[in-house]
Amino acid sequence: MLLKRVCQNQTTNTYQNAFFRLFSTQLQGANTEISKEQTSDYNKAIPYSEIPGPSSFTFFRSLLPGGKYFKKELDEITQGHRQDYGDLFKFPSIFGSFEFITTHRPEDFQTVFRTEGQWPVRTVLDTMVYYRTKVRPDIFGKHAGLGNAQGKEWGEFRSAVNPAMAQPRSTKIYIPKVDTVAADFVKRVCQIRDTRTKEAPENFEFELNKWALEAVALIAMDTRLGLLSDNYNERSANLIQASKEAFRLFFELEFKPSLWRFFRTPNFKKLMNSFETITNISCEIIEEARERFNNRPEGSRSEDPGVLEKLLEIDPLLAKVMAIDMLFGGLDTTSSTVTVLLYLLAKNPDKQNTLRKEVMTILPNKDSLLTVENMKHLPYLRACLKESLRILPPVAGNIRSAGQDIVLQGYQIPKGTPVVMASNILQKEDEHFPDAGKFEPERWLKRDGATAPAKSAHPFIFLPFGFGPRMCVGKRFAEMEIETLIARIVRNFQIEWHHPDLKFTFTTLNVPADKLLFTFRDIVE
Repeated sequence: MLLKRVCQNQTTNTYQNAFFRLFSTQLQGANTEISKEQTSDYNKAIPYSEIPGPSSFTFFRSLLPGGKYFKKELDEITQGHRQDYGDLFKFPSIFGSFEFITTHRPEDFQTVFRTEGQWPVRTVLDTMVYYRTKVRPDIFGKHAGLGNAQGKEWGEFRSAVNPAMAQPRSTKIYIPKVDTVAADFVKRVCQIRDTRTKEAPENFEFELNKWALEAVALIAMDTRLGLLSDNYNERSANLIQASKEAFRLFFELEFKPSLWRFFRTPNFKKLMNSFETITNISCEIIEEARERFNNRPEGSRSEDPGVLEKLLEIDPLLAKVMAIDMLFGGLDTTSSTVTVLLYLLAKNPDKQNTLRKEVMTILPNKDSLLTVENMKHLPYLRACLKESLRILPPVAGNIRSAGQDIVLQGYQIPKGTPVVMASNILQKEDEHFPDAGKFEPERWLKRDGATAPAKSAHPFIFLPFGFGPRMCVGKRFAEMEIETLIARIVRNFQIEWHHPDLKFTFTTLNVPADKLLFTFRDIVE
């Protein structure tokens, strides 16, 4: 049976790799054609050096006390530069960080994505590259991971993990398991909310972080960490603490002026320690899971193994790297998205009621189970998720390095130039989404057979998971985790917000700047 499953995996892998190569080859051919068309235009375009933008000194001074952007959020800084320089401008390098172009035109987004080539290049987190190459090459020397690998190395890694990660079937088998995590979170809400007011405690954001880590660890490492109980073990506590610390320090070291590239600052050392904790604990948990798989009786082996088991059969080191990448990619992004959606539903009770009616059709009782079949019948839930990602996406936009010499808004953009596509700003403009300030899930639904209104926007504006060969490999898992939790919460509670409008701040992600004081009132059946 094991031999049969391995052969099936190899066959699937062969087809997946063939598809990946075919897609890449077709895209590369299209890029060649585009390149021929653009060569003369590129030579006639305005030189890259003339792209408007502040100097390094001017930009750095604007961030200091008394400066125009002192303590301003990333959105405010970007919007301010757009007003000063237009829809295309250059952010300079500071203290060794990379120089990049920011554009606010969807036509530019399309040009960048359509010319990115067979192996798209995206900027990496220098601190993580340092840790993986200098500190732990024993784990990451062979596989840098999806976020840090480039070129052929990235292509081979992506081809290897696609059969386990990218197929719809891979996600569906986890719905019952992830539903148990969501149900446990509902019980947790009942335990921690105020018995009189039904308001969540001030640390509710941390509770959402624990849910996110519990869910992603179940998928990435085939393990329940027990974070949704009062007495989770020290190892699980260390893992979530290190994960939160790493995300906080990312912003300080990667996106703010920092001297860590010249000498090892205290924050840099803290970040390395957080990486080390995450790596060691993750590897320990994966080895335990591997031992479980190997020691099962032959007859009890699953005909449809999970992500970790599939990856371990391919390469144990690859499995460890992918699991750690999933933790980093799926922790704060999913909890941030859930936070936004809960808030928008609380502020729009009519939309929440519409969603609840839909959820009640598949969960007639609070203890009804979510299944692969009934999860197909939640179009309004998916529309709510899309609308929340439009209004407040977890990240500011997509970034790619130009795959070839291209022209954007009349300017030369040399191959390799990092380009930030500020889609998050365009998504909130009436020009692209009428009444953009309103939470309108209906804009994503067909009306009387007609195309959904949101489809009239430029197709390259709303790409929350990226586009092309390098789009997020965990997209299906993230959507499934979020939809499962929201369905469970809406089925059990009326979500309310009785405080001033919740503000969000951008670190590495959009995160709430205030306490998440949601009220969760029981639904009376």
